[in-house]
Amino acid sequence: MTVSSKQNAPKASAPAVGGLLRKFLMVAWSAVAAFLIAPPLHAQTNIRIKGHITGTTGQPVTNATVLVKGLKTGVSSDESGNFEILAPANATLVISSVNYTTSTIKVGGRASIDVILAVANNSLDQVVVVGYGSQKKRDVTGSVVSVTGATLQEVPTANLVTELQGRAAGVDIVNNSASPGGGGQIRIRGTRSLSAEVTGNTPATNAALTAANDDALNAPLVVLDGIPFGGSINDINPDDVASIDILKDASATAIYGSRGSGGVIIVTTKRGRVGKPVMSYSGYFGVGNRNQEYKVFNGTEYAALKAQAALGNTINPGTNAYALTSDEQAGLAKGTSTDWQKLIYKQSNTTNQNISLAGGTEMTQFSLSGSYFKQTGIIPGQDFTRYSLRGTIDHQISSKLKIGLNMINVLANTNFGGNPVGGLVRMSPLVSAYNADGSVNKLPESQSIDNTTVNPLSIIYDAAAIVNNARRLRTFNSLYGEWQIVKYLKYRINIGLDYSQTQSGTYSGPNTFYNGSVSLNQANESVTNAEAYTYTIENLLTYDRIFAEKLISVDQVKPPAFWILILLTEISNPWPFVFPAFTVVLPAPLLAGKFSANRILFVFSVYTSIVPVIRFFNNPKSRPRSSSVVDCHFRVLLARVCTRYPIF
Repeated sequence: MTVSSKQNAPKASAPAVGGLLRKFLMVAWSAVAAFLIAPPLHAQTNIRIKGHITGTTGQPVTNATVLVKGLKTGVSSDESGNFEILAPANATLVISSVNYTTSTIKVGGRASIDVILAVANNSLDQVVVVGYGSQKKRDVTGSVVSVTGATLQEVPTANLVTELQGRAAGVDIVNNSASPGGGGQIRIRGTRSLSAEVTGNTPATNAALTAANDDALNAPLVVLDGIPFGGSINDINPDDVASIDILKDASATAIYGSRGSGGVIIVTTKRGRVGKPVMSYSGYFGVGNRNQEYKVFNGTEYAALKAQAALGNTINPGTNAYALTSDEQAGLAKGTSTDWQKLIYKQSNTTNQNISLAGGTEMTQFSLSGSYFKQTGIIPGQDFTRYSLRGTIDHQISSKLKIGLNMINVLANTNFGGNPVGGLVRMSPLVSAYNADGSVNKLPESQSIDNTTVNPLSIIYDAAAIVNNARRLRTFNSLYGEWQIVKYLKYRINIGLDYSQTQSGTYSGPNTFYNGSVSLNQANESVTNAEAYTYTIENLLTYDRIFAEKLISVDQVKPPAFWILILLTEISNPWPFVFPAFTVVLPAPLLAGKFSANRILFVFSVYTSIVPVIRFFNNPKSRPRSSSVVDCHFRVLLARVCTRYPIF
């Protein structure tokens, strides 16, 4: 009975199994239908998210990249660190920026997000511009200093020279001009070229020429967006600079030849970025005053000096050839004490207004910026004004072809004025600058030996008779094209045109502080006009490939395999054995490494394939076989490649 019941059990359960199968299929089809009907993730309702990105010090992080994880949506932060993006309520944002660690933030339905990025310690992984390309800092063998645009903008000044002060080791910067918009002197690792010395006996014209030649010999070469820039550094708007890389030693500047003997300053400007167009504005206004004045006598002290001079006269005791004049005596009686420096020196003003527009798509990025800068001096008649307009465009024509254009146009007006400091400290404090009726006293020292000295206030009230200005127009244009020939191999052409036109004029009329003559025929006038242009055409062929992500430590090499490598290379070489060259050129730790059989065969195959070509160009018939220098160095190079990179 028990056996029969066991045999009949499957028959009795057959309907139950069929029901379960039908239920399972119905649930499965329902799940599939629900999956097909349910909207995908990217079709979920997006919300508008606004955020603010700062560093650990509270400073805004500009041009930070904000991406939606898993999607292709992304924007960049503006100059104030603000961004705005559309993303799903449950999305995750990935925020990254140069010199900062990448941060991942979950939205969680929030419409406002504040992000604080920590400073990254991976400075060796930063990319620096070196010559015709770029490298990571860890791979740079020469001496290179990098300064970001955000660092430069911490000091609002007229030019990059002042902004670089104290921010680059080994770079000496001296502000040798107190005029508005004045540049400065840059020396990278000191003076490198010798020139004639300027002495006290050197004529003024020769001294100026010698100083100019000395600056030309020792000044660094400025490269703007890959094209040598021959203009004044004042022509570069600091607000347009993204980064500066300074090449200091001979190995870093070698590709520029003699032009880079004084070092190289590579300036990389801002370009367009992927994202919706963003308009940015930055501006500031500042005032300046003299640090201090020359210490001179007041009226009472000046009169006491004259009296002491008379007492000290041993030839004619009690007399003074330069005694007080009647005007000075009257001034002393009235308590006159004119401070001529305070009458002339004034407060200087500096203003800078910059507006920019940048944006683009994955295929085309653009940027456009305009800037206005003006700085007045503490001496009347001195000012510097600069107008700049810049535009860039980068377009990806196809997956293998890309072109770009960069245009910089600058108009600068400089009023040099004059230098009245030396004359001001010689003026008598006992004479008044104004007459009793309030008019200007044109000849305040008419009764003294300096009776032709015109009132220094003529710099202000007769400014039309004192002209010393220059107008400079410069247009700098560069065009590039990149063609990805094959994988890892790229061709690039750079075409640059730099044109400048400078017109300057001077006029020194009579009856002014700078020209005390009374006749118009003794006025001085000059007009100069100069034009210059340079063009650059560069053809660059670059092979860029990473053979391995991780280097092999030289202390992992084992001697037996290394001797096998030498033996294989020597067997393939019928020339005399040159083993001593390996022991001299290769470092001692390299003799203690490990080579796999595949690597040895790889080196051997490459060597046997290329050595005939090297021997052909080396022309062994024209020299002794024992001097195969090229062949020896080639084997050393292969040994180094095999040691550093795990080919297989």
